[in-house]
Amino acid sequence: MKTAKNQSPTDFLKAGTRDRHVRFYFALAQLKHLYRQGWLRIGVPKDKCESVAEHSFGVATLALCLAPARSKTFDVGRAVTLALVHDMGETFAGDIMPSEGISVDRKHALERRAARRLFRCLPAGKRLMALWAEYEEQKTPEAKFVRQLDRLEMSLQAAVYGRQLGLDVQEFFATAKSAVGDRRLLRILKSALAAAK
Repeated sequence: MKTAKNQSPTDFLKAGTRDRHVRFYFALAQLKHLYRQGWLRIGVPKDKCESVAEHSFGVATLALCLAPARSKTFDVGRAVTLALVHDMGETFAGDIMPSEGISVDRKHALERRAARRLFRCLPAGKRLMALWAEYEEQKTPEAKFVRQLDRLEMSLQAAVYGRQLGLDVQEFFATAKSAVGDRRLLRILKSALAAAK
């Protein structure tokens, strides 16, 4: 596991716990303890560093707030759900950074295996796995929109760290600019960039 806030919640799960929902929750709770590695890399102190779960919450909140203005055929509930599950593959794989030298294909394979491991114990596991895969495959309007929100949320958090800690966060804005195409989201991104200065 990558740099984490403290010991994994699964380490505290009583051996032989049979309830699958309890096992699922303890595994998923690891995302609350897993730092976003990119922030640590640029010098965000651990006591201020966002977790993967906090990031996913931010993306889901943006989906809830920004998706309703889209077309009538756009499924807002699906977008929020995709935002919630999009990083669940990091539960066991960790937050893999491009600088680690792991290929994109290998990263996806590790996260897919982790997502399967996480979801397999639930009755709704196949549905959740399909939603996770939908986000990864980027074939639906909802998945494409949530990918943009993922980058937008990163830029908003970068603006916070830029102002709060005086860190150079321009690389995060560059990454977001290359991924965000929606005009409304680009306006928000520009506002975040201005706020970071």
